[in-house]
Amino acid sequence: MSLADGPEGPWEPTEDPFTIRERAWDNWHLSTGPIVNRDGELPVMFYNGATADARWRIGWIAFDENFSRIVDRCIEPMLIPPPPKQRAGADIAFAASCLDDGEQIHMYYSLEDRVLRRACIRRYKG
Repeated sequence: MSLADGPEGPWEPTEDPFTIRERAWDNWHLSTGPIVNRDGELPVMFYNGATADARWRIGWIAFDENFSRIVDRCIEPMLIPPPPKQRAGADIAFAASCLDDGEQIHMYYSLEDRVLRRACIRRYKG
């Protein structure tokens, strides 16, 4: 990630906004995903995390209103793929995009890098 005062730069590299967690389901690799940014609510990004044996899951992370710090992060993945139908199938769920209709978030994701699916998500307001 890099920051600048404007599009023309100069751009300065910054630390990664979030990193792997040694003893968690996202301990090997991370990939950013779609962001939901509703007025008056904290922005949430869905992300893809994997273990060293390439078991990909989908999680979420919440930032402050300026995206300058993390305020919450899931402990467990929010989406785990079902077992592959074929023995050679990949154990992968990967978030691609999302649409927010104000009531629900429609997250589009792939399974096994070949099957497209949609999850309908409601944000918990506790």
